[in-house]
Amino acid sequence: MSAARKREPEPPPPDNTMVLYTSMILILLTFFIMISAKANFDETKYGKVVESVTRSFGLMPGGLAAIGGPDGIASPDPTMRDGAAVYPVQDREMNQIRALLSPAVMDGEARITRNSGQRIITLSAGLLFPPGSSEITPGARETLLAFCRIMRDSAVPVTIEGHTDSLPPAAEGAGDNWDVSLDRALAVLSLFAEEGGIPMERLSAFGYGGAKPQVANNSPANRRRNNRVDLVLDFDPARAAGLRGLERRERSFDFQGFEFTLPDRPGDEGEVY
Repeated sequence: MSAARKREPEPPPPDNTMVLYTSMILILLTFFIMISAKANFDETKYGKVVESVTRSFGLMPGGLAAIGGPDGIASPDPTMRDGAAVYPVQDREMNQIRALLSPAVMDGEARITRNSGQRIITLSAGLLFPPGSSEITPGARETLLAFCRIMRDSAVPVTIEGHTDSLPPAAEGAGDNWDVSLDRALAVLSLFAEEGGIPMERLSAFGYGGAKPQVANNSPANRRRNNRVDLVLDFDPARAAGLRGLERRERSFDFQGFEFTLPDRPGDEGEVY
């Protein structure tokens, strides 16, 4: 008769929590690299994707990870602040601009995109001007002045770009699309400088006519989207410094042994540029 042996306890199953968490973080990192590789993307949609993915992978609003460290305390995540991704730009100004334009964004009249250190605020021409006109409406004036109050004390340059669709202007005597786009850009610039308090040296305006459409001009909805004014905020100080350096350039040059001197511009008052 054989003696009964004590059954040894089975070893506990391995804890694969950290392996799973590490795998998810790597997937998340790859996902963000793919998004960041795009030169130009819609910041509004990007923010929604960030929030969705970070919540799915255990990152809570306010920058706290759901899975804590060895002491059981959730550790701050450096890529999160108040539930939104941190970008190397002035977050306070951009958050205020998003809040200001939120109703227009919801109505499809405004968009915020990013491109190589720039934030591009696209405003529909229908939001700013009456049909065929370059005179800013009273409601749009209040919105633009609120934008000025946000950006007034910032050092960020603001470039105002006017755009149209491919159809000729309907208003009689309005000129061509180049004229309309430039007139609208200059109207916004004048408002920013004269009433908004933004220094002129931080402002510039361009009219592109229909040369830079966002979408094909093959439907009324697309033409409405192409009729716009872009406010380009350049958060790259090195690029801004380079542009300022171009303003102060020598106005004489040598060519094949001959020296040429450009005439002074009105208002130069003898200063060498």
